[in-house]
Amino acid sequence: MPHPDDLAALKAERDAADRAYNEALTRLDRAIQRLPPSFPEPPPAPDEHQITSLNTLWKIDIAKVPAGVRGTIATAVRRMVAPLFEQQQAFNSAVVDHLNRNVPVGRETRAAVDSTLTVLRDTIAELVNFQSVLVVYLQHITPYVDTKDRDVAGLLRGLSAAINSVADEVLKRSEAMSARDRRHEARVAALEFELAALRARIEELTQTVDAHRSSTT
Repeated sequence: MPHPDDLAALKAERDAADRAYNEALTRLDRAIQRLPPSFPEPPPAPDEHQITSLNTLWKIDIAKVPAGVRGTIATAVRRMVAPLFEQQQAFNSAVVDHLNRNVPVGRETRAAVDSTLTVLRDTIAELVNFQSVLVVYLQHITPYVDTKDRDVAGLLRGLSAAINSVADEVLKRSEAMSARDRRHEARVAALEFELAALRARIEELTQTVDAHRSSTT
């Protein structure tokens, strides 16, 4: 980690972090999912075109036996083929019943698939939108941080200017006090010089008075 006072190293570290962030943001942007251009469609509805006919035609209608010899022959033949007709009719009944049971199942299956595809399509669209919004949000982080940095830098500059102003004022006051002290010292020195001269003058006058007294006695 660079030393806090090493501005060049701090700038290089910040530039490297910005490059890494921008590269990661680019990779994230490229990884956004896309809604498939040809989204699957639900299967077609079950074919019910022949259901009505099957429900009508499944039963084998046997014509009435005519009278006479022909009726006797027809009755004999009918006894022989009756098991086949019964088996065919049972088969027809089972097929029609199976188809009738599967028609609503087919309808519900198609409706469920259609609903599932709609939810899936909407979910993917919402996910794509969320990813796009996330990338846009992340793209605004760097300018936001830079703005905060500029705000902090502006505050620091303002604080530095205030500190410099206070320092200048203190320096001016200190210089004024120093000048006043020097003037005071000069006046004191002048007074001391005058006092010394006055003492010398008084001493001189005292000696003159004493000499005059001695000469008169």
